[in-house]
Amino acid sequence: MPPQRREDALFAWFEKLHGPTWGSVLDSGTGDHSLAWLHSLAPRELTAVTVENWRLPSLSTLAPGVRVVLGQWTDPALLAGEKFDVVLADYVLGAIDGHAPYFQYGFLERIRPHVADRLYLVGLEPPPRDGSVLDEVCRLRDAAILLAGHRCYREYPRELVLSWLDRAGFDLIDSSSFANRLGERFVNGQLDVAVRKLPHFRDRAVAAAFEAHIAELRTRALDAVPMAWGSDWVIAAKVRA
Repeated sequence: MPPQRREDALFAWFEKLHGPTWGSVLDSGTGDHSLAWLHSLAPRELTAVTVENWRLPSLSTLAPGVRVVLGQWTDPALLAGEKFDVVLADYVLGAIDGHAPYFQYGFLERIRPHVADRLYLVGLEPPPRDGSVLDEVCRLRDAAILLAGHRCYREYPRELVLSWLDRAGFDLIDSSSFANRLGERFVNGQLDVAVRKLPHFRDRAVAAAFEAHIAELRTRALDAVPMAWGSDWVIAAKVRA
């Protein structure tokens, strides 16, 4: 689950690189953070795609007048024939496995026909497996997701994504990495995901043991943060001529 932090720094990087005029924009896997940012840029047109039906009311309220489309990129009819000056994929590669397993390997080829000029990507480096308390938080979160019968996010390193972009017919404009300093919001956000999975456990005794462990780990982790741990990456690419 991508942590919700450093959004301003990441988005500011794109703004500085891109300039003031945004034209038509597609948010290819929208959420509150990315849609609010793009809406604030006042592009000529803004389209946002979500696969989660429950998001539609809040997204429409957040950005009135924006075209919000419910759909899955595995559907070839989604936005068929439409092109956008800028396409944003904000943590989309990491999230795909939870909705369309293995499709992340073909996502960039799928999105390319919709990119008239620029493709901007945000991602999370795979979390460090260093034995730290934040590593423990993420492992417990993922264990709860799996025991609930659901699928975890699957993050990819920037260098691998750069190779996928080249294969998909994009040229690199620039990229950067942002180190994270994580605190209470991250710890509570990740462990709250684990708590929400407990009703889906088949074994109620296991669920009760997990609930106790989550509470104990939350206390230890909150005592240990803030902590420098992991990083996000940003990539700007353009369609190869």
